[in-house]
Order: sequence, then C-alpha cells, then structure tokens
Amino acid sequence: MVPGLEERLMSGDGEDIGSIAEMVRPVNRCLVLFFNFCQQIQKGVSGARSDDTKSLKGPILDWITPRGQLLSPPLGRNVKMDRSFQHERTGALLCPAGLDWANTEYVNPNFP
Repeated sequence: MVPGLEERLMSGDGEDIGSIAEMVRPVNRCLVLFFNFCQQIQKGVSGARSDDTKSLKGPILDWITPRGQLLSPPLGRNVKMDRSFQHERTGALLCPAGLDWANTEYVNPNFP
C-alpha cells in the first residue's frame, strides 16, 4: 500500500528503518487501543445478553404456569435444560400452530 516501503525496509540502512518504525509506532498504538476497545464492547454485549436471559427465566415460568396450578413435572427457576421440547407445557407452546402437540401419532421424518 505504501510505494517503495518494502524495498526501503529490505535495502535501507538503519536510519531508514528507524524512521519507518517511528512512523508506524503511532499507528500500532492506535490499532492496539482500537482492538482493546472492541474487546470491551464485546464483553458488554455478551454480559447484557447473559443478564437478559438470566432475568427472564423466572418471569417466563410464572407466565406459562396456569393460574392456581403447578406444572408437572416442575421446572427449575434457574435451569433452562428441562424446558424446550423436553417438557409438556413448553413443548406445547413451542409447537407450530398448524400441529397438534397432543397428537402422538404424528411423526416428522425430518426430526429424530
């Protein structure tokens, strides 16, 4: 990208290389600062995403439990592994509208 830079580095004397290094140092410093800034932004994004899912587990459990009833089997408030299609209530809520979750005779050939 810089005409003649490679040639000056390969055949130049110590003074040429030193002056090139002095020009490149501020650029390297900016790149390091930018990289660190991007890492901090990514940590914030990941933390926010994690906070959102942690704070939703309990309220969603309250929302899907019929009023005055208990889920059977019960779902843990801080665990996601027993949800999804693994549980009757959450499976029924995730089931596509055109399908009947209670129909055990339907077998999807594309779903193990």
